[in-house]
Amino acid sequence: MKTSNTKSRLLSLAILIFISAFSSCKKNNVDDTGQFKLKIVNASATSSPQSFTLAGSILVSEGLRYQDATNYISSPSGTRLVAEFKNPNGSVYASGEIFTANTISQTVYLIGQGSKARIKYFTDNLSTPNSGKVKIKFIHFSDNAPSNVRIKDSSGTELQNNITRNEDTGYKFVDPGVLSIQLSSTSSGEILGTSDVRDLQSGRIYDIYFTDDADGKLIENKVLHDQ
Repeated sequence: MKTSNTKSRLLSLAILIFISAFSSCKKNNVDDTGQFKLKIVNASATSSPQSFTLAGSILVSEGLRYQDATNYISSPSGTRLVAEFKNPNGSVYASGEIFTANTISQTVYLIGQGSKARIKYFTDNLSTPNSGKVKIKFIHFSDNAPSNVRIKDSSGTELQNNITRNEDTGYKFVDPGVLSIQLSSTSSGEILGTSDVRDLQSGRIYDIYFTDDADGKLIENKVLHDQ
């Protein structure tokens, strides 16, 4: 009888653990009492104008074109929130999951082309830059460039020893105006290209992301972050 009771208790415990694990893995675990802010960016050069849905709620109804970025949009926070970029006919161009928390600000990107289209998101720090400076971070989204890239400025000063595809560098402070940058392969040292990031304004915050244009050429774009 004791053995039977023990087995029964163990079975009940196993069921509870299974239910708990299942609940913790549930998609669209929305916190209706909390809010966060989300900026939405289309960084996919070959995509049609997109809409964007998060946890079943439409945050962008239509027309988000390549290089477009929304203002920050308030939305309920939560975990495993299903994010979908959709074509004008309603078909899903790319989908993913977002984990977020109350009061934070994040930026979600549509990146890649064709079968490589995907969603990536980053948490933003909107604190004011140092006096007279510009706050920037670099993000590597190019599928045609090497997976690991080094960044230097026009004087040869290293801005980032290495950045890996789909990751960012963290924030850096630079002078306003024009920032000339050179990208090279971290492993081989091959120069991948140079470009000028223009109109950087003192006291403001930017993402500078590297991606591929419709012809597969490595280019840079920037996103302005205002609170």
